[in-house]
Parts: sequence; structure tokens; C-alpha cells
Amino acid sequence: MPRHVASDIAVRLKKRISSGEWLESGRIPAERDLAGEFGVARNTVRRAVGLLEEDGMIVRHVGRGTFLATTDTNSLAGAVARMEGARPADIMEIRQLLEPAAAAFAATNASAGELSAAREAHRSAIDSRDMPGFERWDAEFHQRIFACSRNDFLKEIHNLVRILRNQAPWFEMKKRSFSEERRQAYCREHQTVMDALLRRDPEGAKQAMLAHLQTVGRNLLGR
Repeated sequence: MPRHVASDIAVRLKKRISSGEWLESGRIPAERDLAGEFGVARNTVRRAVGLLEEDGMIVRHVGRGTFLATTDTNSLAGAVARMEGARPADIMEIRQLLEPAAAAFAATNASAGELSAAREAHRSAIDSRDMPGFERWDAEFHQRIFACSRNDFLKEIHNLVRILRNQAPWFEMKKRSFSEERRQAYCREHQTVMDALLRRDPEGAKQAMLAHLQTVGRNLLGR
């Protein structure tokens, strides 16, 4: 396989790493999985991963896998590592600053397809009956609203916040606060956000998202 194919794959992997795709697990897929995904030989993927290693983006451990390099304090992964001890109350305050703005941008900037994707995530959250299923689609709904905003800086910050929300203390808080009544309330609030987005009403989307996050904050933090 020509070397330029490995270089092309390395570029695509770099973009996915920079977008935060594998930050939650901290590792990229196995070579055989990437080879199947790209439709190339494993040796080609191995060369591509080698290029990433030369650039300092990943670290390979024999027998364990390939991991994101978190020692770079200028990287998003490094930021996650430094902020793992952030207080939930601080993170909620940041969410209440950022997510209403993202919803307002989304109402103005999103394509019909992007709004449809957000609505699909909302519907999947409605259909979820257990906590893990709801949490997955709840997070995806918020993620897709950031995608709808078409503001790359906001999306990068949200990638960081999303990883912090998946740390063990956050998950335990969400687990303790979860109930069917609250799940239904969150879905109703999501619907209000979705309605404003579909109306292309930025102020309505902003206020609906802020009200939703205030509810979440009260339930999680007891205030």
C-alpha cells in the first residue's frame, strides 16, 4: 500500500483525536478495527499510527493498546487530566453560561439535518426507560445542540465538560438523583428547547436551556 495512504489515514485520525472522539476512553481503536473501518491492510494502519506517535499524539503500550498522550498540557486531553478534580457546582455554573448560548446559536445557525439529528436524540431519550440509556441520549442531545451551534470553540469547550461529566463522582451523583419523574421532567424541558430551535427562536432556546440546566442543578446539587 503506498505510503501516502498511511499519511492520509494519519491526518484523518488526527482530526478525530482533536475533536475529542476518543477522550472518554483515552485510547484509540485496535489496528485491526481501524483497518476494517478504512478498508486497508493492518500494516498501513500501523504506519499511520506510527506517524501519530512521532507527532506525540499517542503512546503505544505493547499488549495494552494505543493511548492518547495526555502529558501535553496544551492539548484537550491534558486539560481533562488537570481538571478531573473540578467541583460539580463549578461545572454546572459553566454549563449554565455556555449551553444557553449554544442553544441560541443553534436556533440561528443549524441546518434542517442538524436539527433533525437533535430531535432524534431527544426522541431516543424519551424512549429510554433506564438510567444508563437515558444518560446516553441526554448527553447526545446536548452534544448535538452544540453541533447545531456551528461554533467550533464552543464545541471544543463542551467536549471538555462532557468528559468531566463522565468521571466517577459525576456519574454517582446522576445515579443517586435519577428517578422516572425527573426523567420525564427533563424530557419535557428538552421538548421546550427543541420547540424553540425548530421555531428558529434564539432567545426562546436560550431561556429554555437555562431553565432546564437550573432544574438539573437543583436535582444534582440539592440547591
